Amino acid sequence: MSERWDTIISLLQEQRFADAIAHLDAVSLSNPIDVDAYLLRAVAQKQLGLTKDAEIELWRALVIDPSAAGVRAALSDLFVQDPTLPGHPHDFELDSGERQTSPQIEMIRRDHSARYEFAAHWLRGHLQLPRDATGLDLFCGNGYGARILADRCGARIVGIDGSAPAVAVAETAYGGHRVVFRQACFPFELTRNAADFAVCFESVEHVEDCDDFLRQVGAATHGPILLSFPLEKGLPFAINRDLFRFHFRHFNADEMAEKLLRLTGRRVTEMRGQTVYRVENGRMSGLLHPSQMELTRLRDDSQFGIVIAV
Repeated sequence: MSERWDTIISLLQEQRFADAIAHLDAVSLSNPIDVDAYLLRAVAQKQLGLTKDAEIELWRALVIDPSAAGVRAALSDLFVQDPTLPGHPHDFELDSGERQTSPQIEMIRRDHSARYEFAAHWLRGHLQLPRDATGLDLFCGNGYGARILADRCGARIVGIDGSAPAVAVAETAYGGHRVVFRQACFPFELTRNAADFAVCFESVEHVEDCDDFLRQVGAATHGPILLSFPLEKGLPFAINRDLFRFHFRHFNADEMAEKLLRLTGRRVTEMRGQTVYRVENGRMSGLLHPSQMELTRLRDDSQFGIVIAV
């Protein structure tokens, strides 16, 4: 067997990728749970431009060994490239105050988990074959939402976040054979048409050039985009600016619908609203009870908008 592996490595080095795949097929035939064979076949397929085939090989490898670090890294590389951005102004620490930090889903604050449960329910009902779909969870934090999507919808999820500590928690607490995570700071480059859908909750307000971000999301996926954002009318930005240190602005629902149509080619087909905070004279003064944080129809007093664009 060592001689066969020497041959495979030589073929890859010589960029004879089709020949390498043929040898790797023979390895898998004799040992169908050889993770290295799946990984190297995916490498060769990617070089031949067979990106979707490479993705399928890597997900199969994770069924055999969900902890295979090389496979997990190779899989995330298919969807995002991360330019190193030293001196990035955002606070990426896990305890910055902007992140949910628990490694247990039941301890995540209700407004956050409710959005992902809504998304999972919608995706399960609208994706043709959820188990064969791969979605992006952009600005995924510590990964709880990606795991909710995978568990409740059945799809495979690639979570992306700028915080290395958050991604470390995500991989440990919420990673698995259908969920992988990648640390990448925006402006990252997403692979065009790589994903079947994208979810991005409470993130566009953190991006200075949100138009560029939405263009990237639209180009990266050929399916629906599920997005949430703070609403200017229900949660005025200027009067609460000091409480949202890492926000650049808040939005209104019609404005976001126009952006999604213009920048991604998707039309908003469903909208929901959500209230999370007690507000006095436009100023946040505390949290509501978790039972009051569920999604509702979009109302004049909604503080967050959740939209589905297809």
